[in-house]
Amino acid sequence: MTGKSAASQSYRTQSGWNHGFGMLSTIKKILRILRRERFFAIAEAIAIVIILCAIGVFMAERGRPEASIKSFWDSLWWSIVTICTVGYGDKFPTTDAGRIVALILMVAGVVLLSLVTATIVSVFVEQKIREGKGLKEVSSKDHIIVCGWNEHTSEVLEWLNGAGLNREPFVVLINELPVDEIDSLKLKYEKYDLQFLRGNYANEDVLLRANIQKAAYVVIMADLTTSSQRERVDERTILAAHTIKSLAPKVKIVAELLSAENRSHLKRANVDEILIRGEHIGALMANAVNHPGLPRVFDDILSLSTDNKLMRTDIPPTFVGKTFGELFNFFKTTKNAILIGLLREKEMMKLEDMLSDDTSMIDRFIREKIKESKREFLYQNEPRRAMINPGDETPVEENDFAIILARQQR
Repeated sequence: MTGKSAASQSYRTQSGWNHGFGMLSTIKKILRILRRERFFAIAEAIAIVIILCAIGVFMAERGRPEASIKSFWDSLWWSIVTICTVGYGDKFPTTDAGRIVALILMVAGVVLLSLVTATIVSVFVEQKIREGKGLKEVSSKDHIIVCGWNEHTSEVLEWLNGAGLNREPFVVLINELPVDEIDSLKLKYEKYDLQFLRGNYANEDVLLRANIQKAAYVVIMADLTTSSQRERVDERTILAAHTIKSLAPKVKIVAELLSAENRSHLKRANVDEILIRGEHIGALMANAVNHPGLPRVFDDILSLSTDNKLMRTDIPPTFVGKTFGELFNFFKTTKNAILIGLLREKEMMKLEDMLSDDTSMIDRFIREKIKESKREFLYQNEPRRAMINPGDETPVEENDFAIILARQQR
C-alpha cells in the first residue's frame, strides 16, 4: 500500500469513527428531547394499558372451550395486535365482558398512539428546524471550520474537496448569511459533506457549537457580508483568531486579512498562516510586463483543472543529512516530480533553553511564575521558512518538508 493510499484508508477509517460518534451523539440528543417531551411516560402508559387489558380479557375468556384466547400469552398477543390496529383476527374475545375491554383498549390505543406519533414527529421537526437555522451542534472531530463568507470562499471549498488531497474533509461553515442563501448553498454543494452554523464566528458560544476544540483547522475568511469597512473586517478576523486560540490553542488557523498592517496582530495570536488579499498583485503585473506569460504559469499551477500542483510532502528519513541535489534526483526519478525547495520547520524554544543550568534565585523565580500561570512557555519567531531552489549542496534537516511540483493522483 502506497503512502497516499494508506493515508486515504486511515482517513476513511477515522471518518467512519467520526460519523459513528456523531450518530451516537445525535441519538443521545434525541433521547434527551424525547425525555423532555414525556415520550417515555406515554410509552409507560401504553404498556400499562396493554397489560391491564390483556389481564381483563384473559379473566373474561378463560375456561370457555369455544374461546380463541386460552392463555395469558394469547390475551397479551391480542392486546398488542389490537392497540397497534393490526387486526390479525386470529385471537378475539367472545364474551360481552371481553368485548367491553376490547372497546376500552381500542379507544385508549387511538389516543395514546396519536400522542406517540405527535411526539416523535415534533422531535424530528425540531431537529430539522434547528439544522435549517444553523443552530445544530457539531459532534465530529478533526473537521475544518470555515468562518465568514466572501467571493473566494467557494474556491476554498472546491480546493478542499477536489484538489487531490489525501482526505475528504468534513467542513463546517460559520457565517451570518440569510437563510435563503444558505439553502441555495446547500443545494450547490450537496455533494460535499458540509454543515452550516449560523452566528458570529468571533462568539465563544458559536465556536463551541462548532466543536472548535476537536477541529483540525480553522479558515477565517475576510467576511464582507456584515461590513464594508476594511478596518472592521480585519478587526473581526483578529478578534476571532484570539478567541479561537483561547478556546483551542492547538488548532491550526489560516486567516485572510485585507490590510497588511494588521499582520502583527495575527502573529501575536499565533495564527499559523496569514494571507493578505492582493499582496502580490503588483509583482504579478510587473512580471506580466518584464516576463510575458509568467502570470499565466501561476494561474495554471493554482487552477483546479490542471494536473500539476504545488505540494508539500514528507521527506524520506533516509535523506536526512543528505544534500538537496540528491533529494532532487530522488523526486525526479521515482515520483516524476520537480523539487522546488524546502520548507524548514523551526523547533520551538522552551523555557529551559533560556535559563541557565544553575539554580539561581532569578531562575527559580521565573520557573515559579511560569508554573503558577499553568501555561507552557514556548517561543517561536518564524515557525516555517521556505528555501526556494537552494544550492545542490544544501543539507536536508530532520524537520524539513519538500516543496514539489507534481502530477496529482486522481
